[in-house]
Amino acid sequence: MNPQEERIAIEDVQAGFHLLQPGDDDLFQSYAECVLDFQRRCNAVYKRYSGCRYLPIEAFKLAPVASFPPEEAELVFESSATGNHTSRSKHYVRRADVYHRSLLLHFKKAFGPGPFAILAHLPYYEELGERSSLVYMVRHLISEMGTTESGFYPSGAGDLQRAVDESEKKESRIVLIGAAFSLMDLVQSAPPDLPENATVIETGGMKTFRREIDRISLHEHLSRGFGLERSRIRSEYGMCELMSQCYTLGGEVFFPPPWMRFEVLDADHPDRVLADGEPGVLAVLDLANMYSVSAILTEDNAVRRGGGFEVIGRLSRAELRGCNFLLEQ
Repeated sequence: MNPQEERIAIEDVQAGFHLLQPGDDDLFQSYAECVLDFQRRCNAVYKRYSGCRYLPIEAFKLAPVASFPPEEAELVFESSATGNHTSRSKHYVRRADVYHRSLLLHFKKAFGPGPFAILAHLPYYEELGERSSLVYMVRHLISEMGTTESGFYPSGAGDLQRAVDESEKKESRIVLIGAAFSLMDLVQSAPPDLPENATVIETGGMKTFRREIDRISLHEHLSRGFGLERSRIRSEYGMCELMSQCYTLGGEVFFPPPWMRFEVLDADHPDRVLADGEPGVLAVLDLANMYSVSAILTEDNAVRRGGGFEVIGRLSRAELRGCNFLLEQ
């Protein structure tokens, strides 16, 4: 262990993770070793897990995945449990400020400093309130970067168009955020007349109990429906179990913030890292998750594309058998 690693404590990671820049590989590695050692010692679930480095995300449905007493959490996020899933994941967030820093810094890097007219179309998620990390995320973005026209517009009809019109009068830059299939419903029923410099951010997964669609087709559909260039359709990759988000930059490839790393692993042998372009299960290491678990094996089928990743679907429980077997053990 070098002197720099000896000096790093979890409090140092909490104070400085968001200052990491692309290329800070040595400091990231030192932070990661500190965080993983802390979680092995203080997180009962991760301590008992004897599988690979990454904890299957299923664990968040089974027990509190926390490195501190869960009752001390400043925030608690729950998954939406859409489709055929009835059990919900819970993420106990010890420090709201850690989430806020991670959220705002990477959003500004991806979309600019603002302010924005942030118009949210999240009809199902709103029912969950701030238990939904997505609703909490949008509310915080509005509070920190939103103009007076910003807000939630669940109906997607006249109120949303009036907000668009008012934003245009004030020359506010419009960011429309919505779940993928809510946005599809919107363009099929009453799409707002967006200006050509508006940005649409879709999130929330590509599959529901109703239908499934690939991201290229979705972006083309939204581009036509809203009358925008395809490059104006962006995607957010996030979940209640992760404190950080990844964004596309006008295509289908997601790029993480400097305090996150990812690998694509063989679902049958999750200790084997796959090469660029090989499909497998996405694993992430998010330093902002320092008080829960940073190294998470998702249930998303993905491929590495250089410095980013493309999500190409969800893996079934049968396909994840090699991963979940480690958790069951």
